[in-house]
Amino acid sequence: MNSPLALLSFVVAIPFLGVLFVLMSKDDEITRGRNAFNVCVFTILSNVVMIFRIFMLIDEKKTTLQLIEKFNWLDVPDVNILFGVDIFALLIILAVHLAVLIGVAGVRQNTYKQKSLMALTLLFLSMMTGFFVAADIFSFYIFFEAMLLPLFMIIGMFGEVKKQGTIYRFFLYNFLGAIILFSATMIIYRYYGSLTLGQLNRVRFSSPMSYYVWGGIFIAFLSRLPIWPFHYWISSINAGIRNPLAFIITALMPLTAIYGFIRFLSENFVMPVDLYILWINIIGVITILFISLIGFINKDYQYKLFSFITVYYIVYLLGIFMDDRLILLNIGYSLFSFILIVAALEVLSGYIFHKEEDYGISGTGFLCKVPHLSFVYSYITLAAVGIPLSAVFLNNFLILSKLLSSNIKMGGILIVSLVLVSASLLQELYRHKLNNANCPIDRKDDISNPMFVFMLFIIFVLMMSLFKPLWFVMDA
Repeated sequence: MNSPLALLSFVVAIPFLGVLFVLMSKDDEITRGRNAFNVCVFTILSNVVMIFRIFMLIDEKKTTLQLIEKFNWLDVPDVNILFGVDIFALLIILAVHLAVLIGVAGVRQNTYKQKSLMALTLLFLSMMTGFFVAADIFSFYIFFEAMLLPLFMIIGMFGEVKKQGTIYRFFLYNFLGAIILFSATMIIYRYYGSLTLGQLNRVRFSSPMSYYVWGGIFIAFLSRLPIWPFHYWISSINAGIRNPLAFIITALMPLTAIYGFIRFLSENFVMPVDLYILWINIIGVITILFISLIGFINKDYQYKLFSFITVYYIVYLLGIFMDDRLILLNIGYSLFSFILIVAALEVLSGYIFHKEEDYGISGTGFLCKVPHLSFVYSYITLAAVGIPLSAVFLNNFLILSKLLSSNIKMGGILIVSLVLVSASLLQELYRHKLNNANCPIDRKDDISNPMFVFMLFIIFVLMMSLFKPLWFVMDA
């Protein structure tokens, strides 16, 4: 089905247009970035409304890309830009928008270069949305690389990472991954022309070329995941970021790898793909066990959250390699809630961290006198660790069941790793809720009423996802 009124193009263009309006907004010492903030929020909400409209138009039971939009780019060589979407991609797009909105709300009080931060955030959102609606190998690559520029600038300007050299190395290896994907894409184009992502199962090469092309594709996507040997550079960045919005944006990057594997892996795997998947399964299991153990013993909450994110992303990656349509849908539903949980946890923990810095205290007893923060932080943490409060619970249960039935040893290690990262988050929750009469925190330090209402809305979305992952579609 072709897209009426080019809706997918609008979804990509709206955040980009928002960048222009943010840059044109006028802020001074009185407004202190409020105008740029308001424009950014309005732009994201406008796009969320557009995304809900697209949900009403697509058939969630179809596995092929829908609402196809085609634009002629070049005649010689023959290159077209193709957009399309399915239920998995649309769920991720909606989750990304809501997660960025949570991050924007979390930096409302941070007035440092607010206009630049809002503009770069919307630019990143536009590029990432374009990536998820890309339906051909060229537009897929263009957006895969284009999102690196706003990401690098956000981390460098607002991430508060102390070691600047780490930022440059992080950008460099991400850029090299994009160059490797470009090389593989050019080889595919040389032999097969401008393919759509749905036609990649036609790709067949001789043995040496096949190993190179598929090896390049795997390296390019793995460079976005915190998996050995790439985990060091990603952990160095994530664990050092103190700006909630910058952390959330960085934590969204592995989604591009997850989605890339979904689109590039055909149903009939050729020999190199099978071999690479086997090794990634082995390396992935070792990585999550290693990362979960470090997160459990590490006292820095940012690293604990990073380890939680890493373990879940790799679990989802291993689930994708099961090549099961039902499991893939479960991963999509689980990722939707997982992304919101990560964003909410980062914003709330960031708020606690900055309050601790203001008072010069540890987190013991922080939640005792702030009922609003205590409720939302406790709910989000319990949902994160697997209590049946969101779609993460049931869908992860089905994903792990499939992994256990496939390889009981691998499944057992995954469960142990999930228990460890869950225990890490519970450690922090217990520490914050432990009664401490000497804690100077009182009701004035609670989150604001607008933030509390917004978090209640996120909790409502998470709760509804447990009962009906597409509840907003069914009721339409």
